[in-house]
Amino acid sequence: MKYLIYIGLLFLFACEMHEIPQTYDIDITVYYPDTLFNAAPLSNATIEIVNKQTGRKYSQLSDGKGNVHFEVRGGLYDINVSSMQNYLLEIDGDSEYKDLIFNETVFDKKILTATHLNIHTTLTILNTGFVISELYNSGCRTPEGKLYYRDLFIEIYNNSDVTLFADGLCFGNLWYKNTYTPNPLLKPDGSFPPSIACWSYIAVIPGSGSDYPVNPGETFVIALSAINHRDDPNGNINSIDLSKSDFELFIEDGKYVDNPGVLNANMIQIHERPFSKVMVFNVKGQSSIIFKIPDNNFQAFFGDPENYVFPPRSSDRCILVPESWIIDGVENPELNPTVYQRLPNNIDSGYIQHKGTGERVSIKRKIQKVVDGRVVLMDTNNSSNDFLTNQEPTPGVIESE
Repeated sequence: MKYLIYIGLLFLFACEMHEIPQTYDIDITVYYPDTLFNAAPLSNATIEIVNKQTGRKYSQLSDGKGNVHFEVRGGLYDINVSSMQNYLLEIDGDSEYKDLIFNETVFDKKILTATHLNIHTTLTILNTGFVISELYNSGCRTPEGKLYYRDLFIEIYNNSDVTLFADGLCFGNLWYKNTYTPNPLLKPDGSFPPSIACWSYIAVIPGSGSDYPVNPGETFVIALSAINHRDDPNGNINSIDLSKSDFELFIEDGKYVDNPGVLNANMIQIHERPFSKVMVFNVKGQSSIIFKIPDNNFQAFFGDPENYVFPPRSSDRCILVPESWIIDGVENPELNPTVYQRLPNNIDSGYIQHKGTGERVSIKRKIQKVVDGRVVLMDTNNSSNDFLTNQEPTPGVIESE
Protein backbone atom coordinates (compact mmCIF):
# COMPACT_ATOMS: atom_id res chain seq x y z
CA MET A 1 0.00 0.00 0.00
CA LYS A 2 2.83 2.42 0.88
CA TYR A 3 4.42 1.57 -2.46
CA LEU A 4 1.23 2.43 -4.35
CA ILE A 5 0.88 5.73 -2.48
CA TYR A 6 4.49 6.58 -3.28
CA ILE A 7 3.97 5.89 -7.00
CA GLY A 8 0.84 8.03 -6.94
CA LEU A 9 2.69 10.95 -5.38
CA LEU A 10 5.41 10.66 -8.03
CA PHE A 11 2.77 10.76 -10.77
CA LEU A 12 1.16 13.88 -9.32
CA PHE A 13 4.57 15.54 -8.96
CA ALA A 14 5.46 14.69 -12.57
CA CYS A 15 2.21 16.22 -13.80
CA GLU A 16 2.98 19.41 -11.91
CA MET A 17 6.51 19.53 -13.39
CA HIS A 18 5.25 19.03 -16.97
CA GLU A 19 2.25 21.28 -17.32
CA ILE A 20 0.42 21.34 -20.64
CA PRO A 21 1.64 24.38 -22.63
CA GLN A 22 -0.72 27.32 -23.03
CA THR A 23 -2.60 27.39 -26.33
CA TYR A 24 -4.34 30.29 -28.04
CA ASP A 25 -7.24 30.60 -30.50
CA ILE A 26 -6.50 32.01 -33.95
CA ASP A 27 -9.49 32.97 -36.09
CA ILE A 28 -8.71 33.96 -39.67
CA THR A 29 -11.04 35.32 -42.35
CA VAL A 30 -9.73 35.41 -45.92
CA TYR A 31 -11.06 37.54 -48.76
CA TYR A 32 -10.78 38.03 -52.49
CA PRO A 33 -8.63 41.02 -53.54
CA ASP A 34 -10.15 44.44 -52.95
CA THR A 35 -10.62 44.89 -56.72
CA LEU A 36 -12.48 41.61 -57.30
CA PHE A 37 -15.96 40.44 -56.26
CA ASN A 38 -16.20 43.39 -53.84
CA ALA A 39 -13.57 41.70 -51.67
CA ALA A 40 -16.03 38.93 -50.77
CA PRO A 41 -14.98 36.13 -48.39
CA LEU A 42 -12.83 33.48 -50.10
CA SER A 43 -14.10 29.95 -49.48
CA ASN A 44 -12.20 26.67 -49.94
CA ALA A 45 -8.81 28.40 -49.69
CA THR A 46 -5.92 26.57 -48.06
CA ILE A 47 -4.66 28.34 -44.96
CA GLU A 48 -1.41 27.02 -43.54
CA ILE A 49 0.30 28.36 -40.46
CA VAL A 50 3.86 27.40 -39.53
CA ASN A 51 5.51 27.77 -36.14
CA LYS A 52 8.91 29.21 -37.00
CA GLN A 53 10.54 27.93 -33.81
CA THR A 54 9.39 24.30 -34.07
CA GLY A 55 8.56 23.96 -37.78
CA ARG A 56 5.16 22.49 -36.92
CA LYS A 57 2.50 23.11 -39.57
CA TYR A 58 -1.27 23.41 -39.30
CA SER A 59 -3.51 23.49 -42.37
CA GLN A 60 -7.25 23.94 -43.01
CA LEU A 61 -9.66 24.95 -45.77
CA SER A 62 -11.73 28.10 -45.28
CA ASP A 63 -15.48 27.62 -44.95
CA GLY A 64 -18.22 29.30 -46.97
CA LYS A 65 -17.65 32.55 -45.08
CA GLY A 66 -13.88 32.48 -45.54
CA ASN A 67 -13.27 31.48 -41.92
CA VAL A 68 -10.85 29.05 -40.28
CA HIS A 69 -10.05 28.41 -36.64
CA PHE A 70 -6.81 27.10 -35.14
CA GLU A 71 -5.69 26.42 -31.59
CA VAL A 72 -1.91 26.67 -31.27
CA ARG A 73 0.86 27.24 -28.79
CA GLY A 74 2.29 30.71 -28.42
CA GLY A 75 5.11 31.63 -30.78
CA LEU A 76 6.15 33.23 -34.03
CA TYR A 77 4.17 32.12 -37.09
CA ASP A 78 4.08 32.50 -40.87
CA ILE A 79 0.51 32.38 -42.21
CA ASN A 80 -0.06 31.49 -45.85
CA VAL A 81 -3.26 31.66 -47.90
CA SER A 82 -3.49 29.96 -51.29
CA SER A 83 -6.32 29.21 -53.70
CA MET A 84 -6.58 28.42 -57.41
CA GLN A 85 -9.84 28.90 -59.32
CA ASN A 86 -10.74 28.57 -62.99
CA TYR A 87 -12.60 31.47 -64.63
CA LEU A 88 -13.68 32.41 -68.13
CA LEU A 89 -11.80 35.57 -69.07
CA GLU A 90 -11.89 37.81 -72.11
CA ILE A 91 -8.35 38.40 -73.39
CA ASP A 92 -7.70 40.44 -76.54
CA GLY A 93 -11.31 39.95 -77.62
CA ASP A 94 -11.25 36.17 -77.12
CA SER A 95 -12.81 34.23 -74.28
CA GLU A 96 -10.78 31.51 -72.62
CA TYR A 97 -10.60 29.77 -69.29
CA LYS A 98 -7.67 30.71 -67.08
CA ASP A 99 -6.52 29.52 -63.67
CA LEU A 100 -6.49 32.44 -61.25
CA ILE A 101 -4.27 32.29 -58.17
CA PHE A 102 -5.20 34.03 -54.94
CA ASN A 103 -2.28 34.22 -52.51
CA GLU A 104 -1.14 36.12 -49.48
CA THR A 105 1.42 35.52 -46.72
CA VAL A 106 1.72 37.12 -43.31
CA PHE A 107 5.25 36.75 -41.99
CA ASP A 108 6.45 36.69 -38.38
CA LYS A 109 3.08 36.99 -36.65
CA LYS A 110 3.44 36.75 -32.87
CA ILE A 111 0.73 34.66 -31.26
CA LEU A 112 0.72 35.30 -27.51
CA THR A 113 -3.01 35.81 -27.02
CA ALA A 114 -6.29 35.03 -28.80
CA THR A 115 -6.03 36.54 -32.28
CA HIS A 116 -8.31 37.40 -35.20
CA LEU A 117 -6.89 38.24 -38.62
CA ASN A 118 -8.52 39.52 -41.82
CA ILE A 119 -6.37 38.64 -44.84
CA HIS A 120 -7.02 40.03 -48.33
CA THR A 121 -5.38 38.03 -51.09
CA THR A 122 -3.42 39.10 -54.19
CA LEU A 123 -4.52 37.97 -57.67
CA THR A 124 -2.26 36.56 -60.39
CA ILE A 125 -2.99 34.50 -63.50
CA LEU A 126 -1.31 31.10 -63.55
CA ASN A 127 1.91 31.12 -65.54
CA THR A 128 1.72 28.49 -68.27
CA GLY A 129 5.06 29.35 -69.87
CA PHE A 130 8.62 29.05 -68.64
CA VAL A 131 9.15 28.32 -64.94
CA ILE A 132 12.22 27.81 -62.81
CA SER A 133 12.14 24.06 -62.20
CA GLU A 134 15.38 23.61 -60.24
CA LEU A 135 17.88 25.91 -58.58
CA TYR A 136 21.19 24.62 -57.22
CA ASN A 137 23.13 27.27 -55.38
CA SER A 138 24.38 25.61 -52.18
CA GLY A 139 27.62 24.30 -53.64
CA CYS A 140 29.29 21.25 -52.14
CA ARG A 141 32.45 20.19 -50.31
CA THR A 142 35.70 18.71 -51.58
CA PRO A 143 37.07 15.53 -49.97
CA GLU A 144 39.21 17.88 -47.88
CA GLY A 145 36.11 19.70 -46.66
CA LYS A 146 36.65 22.92 -48.62
CA LEU A 147 33.69 24.77 -50.13
CA TYR A 148 33.28 24.19 -53.88
CA TYR A 149 30.81 26.43 -55.74
CA ARG A 150 31.77 26.30 -59.43
CA ASP A 151 28.99 23.79 -60.10
CA LEU A 152 25.91 25.97 -59.63
CA PHE A 153 23.04 25.95 -62.12
CA ILE A 154 19.47 26.94 -62.84
CA GLU A 155 17.05 24.76 -64.80
CA ILE A 156 14.13 26.25 -66.73
CA TYR A 157 11.11 24.23 -67.86
CA ASN A 158 8.42 24.72 -70.50
CA ASN A 159 5.31 24.21 -68.37
CA SER A 160 2.92 24.93 -71.25
CA ASP A 161 1.44 22.73 -73.99
CA VAL A 162 3.02 24.67 -76.87
CA THR A 163 6.57 25.16 -78.09
CA LEU A 164 8.31 28.19 -76.60
CA PHE A 165 11.56 29.86 -77.63
CA ALA A 166 14.33 30.59 -75.14
CA ASP A 167 15.82 33.32 -77.35
CA GLY A 168 16.15 36.57 -75.41
CA LEU A 169 15.14 35.10 -72.04
CA CYS A 170 17.01 36.82 -69.21
CA PHE A 171 18.13 35.36 -65.91
CA GLY A 172 19.12 37.46 -62.91
CA ASN A 173 19.99 37.05 -59.25
CA LEU A 174 18.40 39.45 -56.81
CA TRP A 175 20.53 41.78 -54.78
CA TYR A 176 20.80 39.57 -51.77
CA LYS A 177 22.08 41.40 -48.73
CA ASN A 178 20.96 39.56 -45.61
CA THR A 179 17.41 38.27 -46.11
CA TYR A 180 17.00 38.18 -42.32
CA THR A 181 17.17 41.98 -42.16
CA PRO A 182 14.56 44.41 -43.53
CA ASN A 183 14.59 44.97 -47.30
CA PRO A 184 16.07 48.48 -47.74
CA LEU A 185 14.57 48.85 -51.22
CA LEU A 186 10.95 48.97 -50.10
CA LYS A 187 8.90 52.16 -50.19
CA PRO A 188 8.41 54.11 -46.94
CA ASP A 189 4.97 52.51 -46.51
CA GLY A 190 6.52 49.03 -46.72
CA SER A 191 5.23 48.20 -50.20
CA PHE A 192 7.35 47.02 -53.10
CA PRO A 193 8.50 49.44 -55.80
CA PRO A 194 7.47 48.64 -59.39
CA SER A 195 10.91 47.22 -60.22
CA ILE A 196 13.10 44.47 -58.73
CA ALA A 197 16.84 44.98 -58.15
CA CYS A 198 19.27 42.46 -59.69
CA TRP A 199 23.03 42.71 -59.49
CA SER A 200 26.33 41.15 -60.59
CA TYR A 201 25.45 40.00 -64.14
CA ILE A 202 22.34 39.41 -66.20
CA ALA A 203 22.50 36.34 -68.44
CA VAL A 204 20.65 36.63 -71.76
CA ILE A 205 19.96 33.61 -73.96
CA PRO A 206 21.22 34.43 -77.48
CA GLY A 207 19.23 33.99 -80.67
CA SER A 208 17.14 35.85 -83.20
CA GLY A 209 13.76 34.77 -81.81
CA SER A 210 13.34 31.21 -83.06
CA ASP A 211 16.80 29.65 -82.73
CA TYR A 212 16.27 27.76 -79.47
CA PRO A 213 12.87 26.04 -79.35
CA VAL A 214 11.84 24.32 -76.11
CA ASN A 215 9.07 21.78 -76.55
CA PRO A 216 6.31 21.24 -73.98
CA GLY A 217 7.67 19.33 -71.02
CA GLU A 218 11.31 20.01 -71.87
CA THR A 219 13.98 21.85 -69.90
CA PHE A 220 17.18 23.73 -70.50
CA VAL A 221 20.03 24.14 -68.05
CA ILE A 222 22.16 27.24 -67.52
CA ALA A 223 25.40 26.37 -65.72
CA LEU A 224 27.89 28.61 -63.99
CA SER A 225 30.66 26.40 -65.38
CA ALA A 226 29.53 23.74 -67.86
CA ILE A 227 32.06 20.97 -67.24
CA ASN A 228 31.92 17.54 -65.68
CA HIS A 229 33.00 18.72 -62.26
CA ARG A 230 33.42 15.15 -61.03
CA ASP A 231 36.27 14.16 -63.33
CA ASP A 232 37.80 17.50 -64.31
CA PRO A 233 41.40 17.92 -63.00
CA ASN A 234 40.37 21.20 -61.37
CA GLY A 235 36.99 19.88 -60.28
CA ASN A 236 35.64 17.91 -57.35
CA ILE A 237 34.71 14.23 -57.20
CA ASN A 238 31.86 15.13 -54.83
CA SER A 239 30.27 17.48 -57.38
CA ILE A 240 28.01 16.94 -60.41
CA ASP A 241 28.27 16.65 -64.19
CA LEU A 242 27.26 19.87 -65.98
CA SER A 243 28.96 19.10 -69.29
CA LYS A 244 25.58 18.45 -70.95
CA SER A 245 24.17 21.86 -70.01
CA ASP A 246 22.49 23.93 -72.72
CA PHE A 247 24.12 27.26 -71.82
CA GLU A 248 26.91 28.44 -69.56
CA LEU A 249 27.66 31.69 -67.79
CA PHE A 250 31.13 32.12 -69.27
CA ILE A 251 32.78 35.53 -68.93
CA GLU A 252 35.86 36.47 -70.97
CA ASP A 253 38.97 36.60 -68.78
CA GLY A 254 36.82 35.30 -65.93
CA LYS A 255 37.38 32.68 -63.25
CA TYR A 256 36.19 29.65 -65.21
CA VAL A 257 37.22 28.02 -68.49
CA ASP A 258 34.96 27.96 -71.52
CA ASN A 259 33.44 24.66 -72.59
CA PRO A 260 33.37 25.01 -76.41
CA GLY A 261 30.68 22.34 -76.61
CA VAL A 262 28.17 24.44 -74.65
CA LEU A 263 26.68 27.71 -75.87
CA ASN A 264 27.55 30.84 -73.93
CA ALA A 265 24.84 33.11 -72.63
CA ASN A 266 25.34 36.80 -73.32
CA MET A 267 26.64 38.19 -70.03
CA ILE A 268 25.70 41.79 -69.18
CA GLN A 269 27.82 43.23 -66.36
CA ILE A 270 25.75 45.14 -63.82
CA HIS A 271 28.13 45.82 -60.95
CA GLU A 272 31.13 48.13 -61.25
CA ARG A 273 33.77 45.78 -59.87
CA PRO A 274 36.39 45.26 -62.57
CA PHE A 275 38.00 42.42 -60.62
CA SER A 276 34.80 40.37 -60.31
CA LYS A 277 34.54 38.28 -63.46
CA VAL A 278 31.91 35.78 -62.38
CA MET A 279 28.13 35.86 -61.92
CA VAL A 280 27.62 35.86 -58.16
CA PHE A 281 25.32 33.41 -56.39
CA ASN A 282 24.77 33.45 -52.65
CA VAL A 283 25.48 29.87 -51.57
CA LYS A 284 23.48 30.45 -48.37
CA GLY A 285 20.34 31.01 -50.46
CA GLN A 286 19.73 32.88 -53.71
CA SER A 287 16.48 34.46 -54.90
CA SER A 288 16.32 34.58 -58.70
CA ILE A 289 14.07 35.67 -61.58
CA ILE A 290 13.65 35.05 -65.29
CA PHE A 291 12.26 37.82 -67.48
CA LYS A 292 11.85 39.09 -71.04
CA ILE A 293 12.62 42.58 -72.26
CA PRO A 294 9.87 43.86 -74.58
CA ASP A 295 10.85 43.68 -78.25
CA ASN A 296 14.29 42.42 -77.10
CA ASN A 297 15.37 46.04 -76.86
CA PHE A 298 18.49 45.21 -74.85
CA GLN A 299 20.44 48.33 -75.74
CA ALA A 300 17.70 50.67 -74.54
CA PHE A 301 17.31 48.84 -71.25
CA PHE A 302 20.91 48.08 -70.30
CA GLY A 303 22.22 51.34 -71.75
CA ASP A 304 19.94 53.67 -69.80
CA PRO A 305 21.62 55.01 -66.60
CA GLU A 306 18.17 55.65 -65.12
CA ASN A 307 17.65 51.91 -64.83
CA TYR A 308 20.50 51.53 -62.32
CA VAL A 309 20.56 52.15 -58.58
CA PHE A 310 22.85 51.75 -55.58
CA PRO A 311 20.94 50.33 -52.59
CA PRO A 312 21.22 52.34 -49.37
CA ARG A 313 24.65 52.06 -47.73
CA SER A 314 25.90 49.76 -50.50
CA SER A 315 28.47 50.00 -53.28
CA ASP A 316 26.71 47.23 -55.25
CA ARG A 317 25.25 48.73 -58.41
CA CYS A 318 21.95 47.05 -59.35
CA ILE A 319 19.65 47.16 -62.35
CA LEU A 320 15.91 47.64 -61.85
CA VAL A 321 13.82 45.06 -63.71
CA PRO A 322 10.17 46.12 -64.12
CA GLU A 323 7.91 43.74 -62.28
CA SER A 324 5.67 43.39 -65.35
CA TRP A 325 8.55 41.82 -67.32
CA ILE A 326 9.12 39.01 -64.84
CA ILE A 327 8.00 35.59 -66.03
CA ASP A 328 8.89 33.62 -62.91
CA GLY A 329 10.76 34.06 -59.66
CA VAL A 330 11.70 32.06 -56.60
CA GLU A 331 12.36 33.40 -53.11
CA ASN A 332 15.22 31.32 -51.70
CA PRO A 333 16.43 33.17 -48.59
CA GLU A 334 19.20 32.23 -46.19
CA LEU A 335 18.37 29.66 -43.52
CA ASN A 336 17.13 31.84 -40.68
CA PRO A 337 13.83 31.95 -38.73
CA THR A 338 13.36 35.58 -39.78
CA VAL A 339 12.80 36.25 -43.49
CA TYR A 340 12.18 39.55 -45.26
CA GLN A 341 10.85 39.24 -48.78
CA ARG A 342 12.81 40.35 -51.82
CA LEU A 343 9.94 39.53 -54.22
CA PRO A 344 6.36 40.86 -54.05
CA ASN A 345 3.50 38.46 -53.39
CA ASN A 346 2.25 38.44 -56.98
CA ILE A 347 5.58 36.88 -58.02
CA ASP A 348 6.24 34.73 -54.96
CA SER A 349 4.08 34.94 -51.86
CA GLY A 350 6.16 32.40 -49.94
CA TYR A 351 9.75 31.19 -49.78
CA ILE A 352 11.81 28.01 -49.72
CA GLN A 353 15.09 27.53 -47.84
CA HIS A 354 17.79 24.88 -48.13
CA LYS A 355 19.92 23.56 -45.30
CA GLY A 356 22.99 25.61 -46.03
CA THR A 357 26.33 26.31 -47.64
CA GLY A 358 28.22 23.37 -49.14
CA GLU A 359 25.42 20.86 -48.54
CA ARG A 360 25.07 19.79 -52.23
CA VAL A 361 21.31 20.25 -52.28
CA SER A 362 18.92 21.95 -54.68
CA ILE A 363 15.33 23.15 -54.57
CA LYS A 364 12.99 21.52 -57.11
CA ARG A 365 9.50 22.37 -58.23
CA LYS A 366 6.83 19.81 -57.34
CA ILE A 367 4.78 17.94 -59.93
CA GLN A 368 1.15 19.02 -60.09
CA LYS A 369 -0.08 16.44 -62.60
CA VAL A 370 0.81 14.44 -65.70
CA VAL A 371 -1.23 15.08 -68.87
CA ASP A 372 -0.78 12.55 -71.69
CA GLY A 373 2.73 11.84 -70.49
CA ARG A 374 3.66 15.53 -70.11
CA VAL A 375 4.59 16.65 -66.63
CA VAL A 376 2.90 19.83 -65.40
CA LEU A 377 4.83 21.42 -62.56
CA MET A 378 3.24 23.11 -59.58
CA ASP A 379 3.07 26.88 -59.92
CA THR A 380 0.87 28.75 -57.48
CA ASN A 381 3.26 31.69 -57.13
CA ASN A 382 4.15 30.41 -53.68
CA SER A 383 7.51 28.70 -53.27
CA SER A 384 6.46 27.36 -49.87
CA ASN A 385 3.86 25.24 -51.70
CA ASP A 386 5.52 24.77 -55.08
CA PHE A 387 9.03 23.56 -54.23
CA LEU A 388 10.76 20.67 -52.50
CA THR A 389 13.93 21.48 -50.62
CA ASN A 390 17.20 19.70 -49.89
CA GLN A 391 17.00 17.61 -53.06
CA GLU A 392 19.67 15.74 -54.99
CA PRO A 393 20.73 18.01 -57.91
CA THR A 394 19.63 16.48 -61.23
CA PRO A 395 20.26 19.02 -64.02
CA GLY A 396 18.10 18.42 -67.08
CA VAL A 397 16.00 15.66 -65.48
CA ILE A 398 12.33 16.00 -64.53
CA GLU A 399 11.10 13.02 -62.55
CA SER A 400 7.59 11.94 -63.53
CA GLU A 401 6.72 10.83 -60.00
